[in-house]
Amino acid sequence: MQRIEITTKPNGAGRNWLEVGYFETDTLGRKQWIKKNVPHQESKLIVDRQYSARGETIDWIVLIPENYPLTLVKVTYDRLSPKNLEVLWDAEAPSQSEASREDKISRAFELASGNEELTTLLKELLGA
Repeated sequence: MQRIEITTKPNGAGRNWLEVGYFETDTLGRKQWIKKNVPHQESKLIVDRQYSARGETIDWIVLIPENYPLTLVKVTYDRLSPKNLEVLWDAEAPSQSEASREDKISRAFELASGNEELTTLLKELLGA
């Protein structure tokens, strides 16, 4: 599970909130955001929300399962930028933990390249 921690401001100028959905490309090639739900009402997500003392901000902790099919975005609304989307987790992107694990394994083999005993031990531990 991937953990995302973010703070939103639900009221006033520069307000923002979280949405769950996906991007769809229309016939003219433009990406359109399609909202499906909000994170705290999505059954597959584990969500913890904490309001600030005066209720001006919300601190979110969202746990996303590895095979979650939707995208999580932070929507910012302001007079100057009516609707700005910041992608926090993308269902289409490869898992960052898998990519970083592969990078770490290859880096470990690079560092151990001159040491036969260490290379053998890495192969045994990783099953490579």
